[in-house]
Amino acid sequence: MNDNIIKRIDEAVSIPDLFFQTVASDPEGIVAYQPLPSAGEAPSSFVSSTNITVAQRVRLLADHLVRAGLKKGDRVAILSLSRPEWMEADLAILCAGGVSVGIYQTLPADDIGYILHDSGCRFVFAENEEQLQKLNVLLENPTEIPEIEDRAAETVHIKLEQIILFEESDIACPRAKILSFGSIVEQDRDISLQSYQDLSREDLAALVYTSGTTGAPKGVMQTHGNHLANVRQAWQAEICGDASKILVFLPLAHSFARLMGYLTYLTPAIAHFPGIFDTKTSRLDPAALTKDIREADTHIVPIVPRLLEKMRSVIQEKARKSGIQAKLLQLTLWAARKNFEAKQQEKAPSMLVMMAYEGTVSIRRQIRERLFGTELRYCVSGGAKLGPDVATFFEALGIEVLQGYGLTETCVATNVNRSGRNKIGTVGPVLAPDIEVKIAADDEILFRGPNVTSGYYRRPEATKESWDQDGWFHTGDLGALDEDGYLSIVGRKKDILVSSYGKNIAPDPIQSQVRNSPYISQAVLIGDGRPYCVMIVTLDAPNVETWLRSKKLSIPNESLECMPEVQTLIEKEITRVNEDLARYESIKRFVIVPGDFTVENGLLTPTFKVKRKPVLEKYAGEIEELYQESS
Repeated sequence: MNDNIIKRIDEAVSIPDLFFQTVASDPEGIVAYQPLPSAGEAPSSFVSSTNITVAQRVRLLADHLVRAGLKKGDRVAILSLSRPEWMEADLAILCAGGVSVGIYQTLPADDIGYILHDSGCRFVFAENEEQLQKLNVLLENPTEIPEIEDRAAETVHIKLEQIILFEESDIACPRAKILSFGSIVEQDRDISLQSYQDLSREDLAALVYTSGTTGAPKGVMQTHGNHLANVRQAWQAEICGDASKILVFLPLAHSFARLMGYLTYLTPAIAHFPGIFDTKTSRLDPAALTKDIREADTHIVPIVPRLLEKMRSVIQEKARKSGIQAKLLQLTLWAARKNFEAKQQEKAPSMLVMMAYEGTVSIRRQIRERLFGTELRYCVSGGAKLGPDVATFFEALGIEVLQGYGLTETCVATNVNRSGRNKIGTVGPVLAPDIEVKIAADDEILFRGPNVTSGYYRRPEATKESWDQDGWFHTGDLGALDEDGYLSIVGRKKDILVSSYGKNIAPDPIQSQVRNSPYISQAVLIGDGRPYCVMIVTLDAPNVETWLRSKKLSIPNESLECMPEVQTLIEKEITRVNEDLARYESIKRFVIVPGDFTVENGLLTPTFKVKRKPVLEKYAGEIEELYQESS
């Protein structure tokens, strides 16, 4: 642990103060890398940014905002994929005394309009033409705002003064001034900006809107002090060090990724961003992203469980194919699992397992390097619960995945496992001693500490429901602490299903087990107020098609879910899960719905969590049929 860094963070009065201290300590130090576009599998070349260069760009941007009329406390939105310009815009907003409002680039125009209206943004940093077109739609058409607490539903017209584009565009915007990000940061002029010196730890730094799984999104009020405390806590937990390279590819609009961004821009750690696949849209190319992750060779890869599940599914499906390569992969996975199980039981593996394990070391190394490059120390999993079997799969292959925990309201991380002391199935101990955690009488997890925020923007009733008079934030999650202080998450308090027989059923673990199937993408358990449980599932279409080919069955152009063979396949997968469930929580019936849940169709949050309420509303008819068929 670097005590000088801890001291610097603790003494900083604001995020910009710490940023400029870091710049002054090592002006020519590298703060970020980003790959340049390359064709196919050709190795990428990287462009780097130094502290002093980024600081000058941030000053120019902040000075521009102040000259444009931005006042202390004004909100400014950032609508973009994660990229260096995102962090520079964020720091510039804060330096100008403003409040940063990150918006997921995947959100449709109406959802963006709600956030812009609720936060009162007059300025927007937007990535490209795709985002500009959404803003044009909002500026030209009315936006419907739902009823919220004591505020009636209303129809509003979004008004913006300036849109600053990261990627230049020829598209016109009649109702707002458009400027080029590049034209601002490449200017050569005097800067008189001093706004950031008036900031304190108590000042608001960001509004981060929750993903809206249970209603209209709420803007969490995060202060400079909240963020500085969490950066220090993460550094204190030795999540990273002076020369740590951290991959920053998750959406910076989410607090988990923002913490990683601040760890690199406010300390000596270094950020690696993905390349820009398309300058006109914010679409991610999976192949290009996989290549970027591999070639970045970062030490630390923050990741969400859904991506780990997909990676495991791809590996397992390759092992199911015919041929010598598939057989060797099967042997590798078998030996890794058996060796890990013996290790967990503190037993020596059998001679056969040991020979197979030692003989497949090169294949395990290839898997690790193909996924994460040659320098990976560990992945940090956050944003949702990681299934123990997924964590075990990677751990057995020698890829350490440290599950952590935190919420937007705790800005952000509160707990994380430590390398070499990883307890699979838990989210680890608290990051630092100044984070207090306790389990309430009803098993709800409560937090208190300098990183914990104080409430929701313009939502007094919601704030009163989640923060008590003693400053404890009530997470809504159920959990338990073991003798070592490691926290385990049981489920969501509001998501607990109560059957008509009074049985409490936690859906998360069951849904996770079903999603472990390579042929199932999403799963939603239903059973609240019902005599038994049923389930909605979606298919992992590529894997199902591969399975059909292996059985020499033709693949239909559509309605894959209607094939009797596919129905039987999924029934077997669900039967496998039911074998480990109590009778009252087992899945009695299921329906395969067409397509998949996505952010675009409103059934997933931007961090890939299922929006239960919209799913239940959309498939209400199918659910009723499942229960009617039984009766």
